[in-house]
Parts: sequence; structure tokens; C-alpha cells
Amino acid sequence: MPTRPLAGELARLTTRELDVLALIAQGRSNTAIARAFFITRRGVERHVNSIFRKLDLTNSEEISRRVMAALIYLDAAPPSRA
Repeated sequence: MPTRPLAGELARLTTRELDVLALIAQGRSNTAIARAFFITRRGVERHVNSIFRKLDLTNSEEISRRVMAALIYLDAAPPSRA
């Protein structure tokens, strides 16, 4: 989950959308995200579609919007301390 303010494109997302995006970036399915937040899969789908819209990610046969959103999130995340 994000622990610092995120600038740029991610600043448009709500806290819940950022939480959902963090789990997407971990490779979680909509079903797994729904279980984690005790919401329906349809609720997750609404959050995911809102994330895509706010990040200006359009439908494409060549590029996965889910992967692109995860990459945007991971690019903005602070480096991990290993």
C-alpha cells in the first residue's frame, strides 16, 4: 500500500483506488482484491475502470491496461529496502 504522497497521474486516484492498484501491481486478481477489501467483484471492477479512466488508459489489443496501470504505480513507488 502507498506510504507516501504520490505525484502526477496517481494524485488523481482516491485512497481506495491506490489500494486496489497496489494489489493489481502485486498480480492479484479481481476476486482476490474483492476478498482483501470485503467488497464484491463488481465493486473492484468499478474501481479498476475508474483507475483506467483517471490514468487515461484506453482499450487496446496490443497493450494490457492492467499491466500499464501497475507499471505506472510501480514507477512512482519508492524503492524497496532489501
